[in-house]
Amino acid sequence: MAWYENFFDEWYLKYWIQPLTQERAQREVDAIERYLGLKADSRVLDLCCGQGRHSLELARRGYKNVVGLDLSETLLQASQEKARQEGLAISFVQSDMRAISYDNEFDGIYNFYTAFGYFEKDEDNQMVLDVVGKALKPGGRFLLDYPSLEGRMGTWKTQEYFEYDDGTIMLHEMIHEVFEQKIVNKVLYITKDNVRHRTGFTLRHYYGRELTRCFEKAGMKVVGAFGTLKGDPLTNKDTRVLVVGEKM
Repeated sequence: MAWYENFFDEWYLKYWIQPLTQERAQREVDAIERYLGLKADSRVLDLCCGQGRHSLELARRGYKNVVGLDLSETLLQASQEKARQEGLAISFVQSDMRAISYDNEFDGIYNFYTAFGYFEKDEDNQMVLDVVGKALKPGGRFLLDYPSLEGRMGTWKTQEYFEYDDGTIMLHEMIHEVFEQKIVNKVLYITKDNVRHRTGFTLRHYYGRELTRCFEKAGMKVVGAFGTLKGDPLTNKDTRVLVVGEKM
């Protein structure tokens, strides 16, 4: 079984996303609106929506045509329940991101919080961008939020740990396979009752020129790459990059 089929489970929902505050989601949606140039009637796809942080916030702001797509049934159920509680009209779809079949439907698509580069084969990662390019309307935009390895290397940590309020500890090991341009993450949760849960994920890392070629192959041109949510120029100190593509 591929890692992405079971990583986004109840443990992820309970622990991994704890640092992701509502205030952070609001700042990120501010950026999504700006970079995608959204209007009140824009049709928007939250690709790999997870627990719906951004799609829910867009709906709160009055957007009526928001689709949230994810593979994880656990995270989608959490999204749907939150939308139901708040009376928000969002269409949630369970699908592998390589398999979406939309054609010229969306004014904007975004992929946030490192949800690209999941697949072992480059062809599969390219397939994600290909379906994004197909799903966008002409002139529509795609926003990719992605790690900037150049900015991370100066303070790279191979191991870190977090302790949660209920006494659970998460141990996180990050192995950067330089030649393969791959980051292997091993995660171990240990509860105060000594229940242990091992999981992890792998990320294929792309550099700027590679992403530009991948976007172009998918029928999109890169119109900007930024180092902050506010739109500051990308530097070698930035740990994330926001790449904006436009359908040609």
